[in-house]
Amino acid sequence: MEKQQARYVLGKRADDGRYPVTVDGAPTGTVHRRHGSWYATLPGHRIPERFGTRYAAAEHLVTLVDQGIRPTVPAPGDRPTFVLDLRTAGTGLAATRTYQHLVPDLRPTLNNLVRAVEAMARLAQLGWAPLQGYPGADQGWLMECRLCGWTGRRFWSHLRGRNGDPTPRPINRHPGCIPVADMPALLITLAQDRRRQCPCASPHPTTVDAALIALNKVDKALHDGAMLSAAIHARALLEPCPASTLRAAALRAAHDQRTSGQPVT
Repeated sequence: MEKQQARYVLGKRADDGRYPVTVDGAPTGTVHRRHGSWYATLPGHRIPERFGTRYAAAEHLVTLVDQGIRPTVPAPGDRPTFVLDLRTAGTGLAATRTYQHLVPDLRPTLNNLVRAVEAMARLAQLGWAPLQGYPGADQGWLMECRLCGWTGRRFWSHLRGRNGDPTPRPINRHPGCIPVADMPALLITLAQDRRRQCPCASPHPTTVDAALIALNKVDKALHDGAMLSAAIHARALLEPCPASTLRAAALRAAHDQRTSGQPVT
């Protein structure tokens, strides 16, 4: 087993899957695993490299410290490159919330955005409400159970099912939830919130043509480096909507059309 260097210490894994790292006794950053690779984070600095182990990622933080790089706290008014806190409309939810639509280390690609749209639509079907942005399939996602009000982290890879079976795991949702036998009736009641047409004051894209326009706007903003505009356009894709299922299907079809270059039939 690989041994830790004396200059850094890995702390206990947090609920979001990150391990805090101290270097020479000073809090420095974190390391976390995503899609089989390990990444290091240092507040105020972008670290794109991937590492094979958590120890290699932590050792990279030591290297940065030796180069004179230290964690920095954003000045008042500064915002992350892409992630933007936006007040959601709260449509279809019990209360209005502010949450980051994408976590900072998830790249703002159209593919990730469409996956986030699909995940949030499926959460609505399953009776979950996200309390933060989509973190990817294998990271703990903070959410609220709409059947009983429990809050905690669940893995999207478990909720979406596996190996072609769409049944979420575990079937009992979480410890302390209502009895499994009572869940179908309550989910049917919650399903009454969903619509086949978007009723929101600012219409969301629920047709392929509208979805193509929305994706093109985000893509152009990203290409131009206009991250604030990209985040605002992304809001139309990600904020709560009673027609989220229809929106997700339209955006997936539009994204596939853009990728293949073939019209959707």
